[in-house]
Amino acid sequence: MSKRSARERHTSESAEDRERAAKKKLQNFLTEMLRVGCVRGFKYFSMYMRGREEMICTVLNEPLTPTSASPAMGTTSEGHFNFESSFTSSDLPFEQKDLMMSSGTQRKLSGLGYMDVGLPPASPSEREIIPMTDDRTVFLIAGYAKYSCPYVWVRNNHERLVKLKDGDSSKPSISRDSPLKLKSTSHWNDKDIRIWDVLGELVKLSSLPSPHNPFAVDLEYFTSLPVNERIVASAAMVHFLQCVLIYAGNKSYSGLVVDDLREITKHHFADFQTYLLQSTSQQREQDQAASNQSYSYQQQQGMSSSAGAATQPHQAGYSTGRTKLTQRVVAPY
Repeated sequence: MSKRSARERHTSESAEDRERAAKKKLQNFLTEMLRVGCVRGFKYFSMYMRGREEMICTVLNEPLTPTSASPAMGTTSEGHFNFESSFTSSDLPFEQKDLMMSSGTQRKLSGLGYMDVGLPPASPSEREIIPMTDDRTVFLIAGYAKYSCPYVWVRNNHERLVKLKDGDSSKPSISRDSPLKLKSTSHWNDKDIRIWDVLGELVKLSSLPSPHNPFAVDLEYFTSLPVNERIVASAAMVHFLQCVLIYAGNKSYSGLVVDDLREITKHHFADFQTYLLQSTSQQREQDQAASNQSYSYQQQQGMSSSAGAATQPHQAGYSTGRTKLTQRVVAPY
């Protein structure tokens, strides 16, 4: 085998390994996104899954007073994503070239530049079916297999976030459906990006002013739930906050996340204890009711047996007397 063919084979194997690793990384992200998508009870945003590859994230635009704002999201240890140089809502609206990918960059990344195809979402924002309001901004986070990495698109309130400049009036949706140039998604290939990195950056981008803790917990939401649902919802929140602390690195809001984690954990175990007491009490009441019903049934059976036994002598006497009478009548013959 020539050196050239060996080198080509090695290059081919390396390309296959990279492609395999990229697919695995995206699959891990989608699995994590699926778990996180069912968590409820955040103060500044909500989310839900729309299929396996898409998450809808809705962020409140102005949930805070100026004194509750944070000028920066803090720093992190090496190897983790750093929010410090990402966009902040205090600079709204952004220039389109700063916040959104250009058409040329999209065609290059998509690999379909020869077809003049960029990086559009599965459906344009003008066909978004969820209700839209001016006080919330809706984002689409998607990890499409054909793109090999996650991207984020704005679904409403575009003018609030970016100064759009549509060069082609016949295709007004091109700019609106361009993916955002987020710091988290931009570092996909060289850093360990998690779904909470993207969510935190979206809160910082859209909420004005930016909150100290993008993952602040809304305790009122949990108190509004029945105790059995509250236990499940608080357990999901506890797990999410633990993941943020473990994998997101040391950030300025880490201490606030710890405080919320401590509080929601305390509520979780208190609700769990309440639920156990209620279940035990209900079971005791059911057992008592079943015991009373069984005792009443036995009493009824006993009364029926006694009544039957009391009538048997009379019946026997009547039969005996009738036999004797018959004997007396028949005897002379």
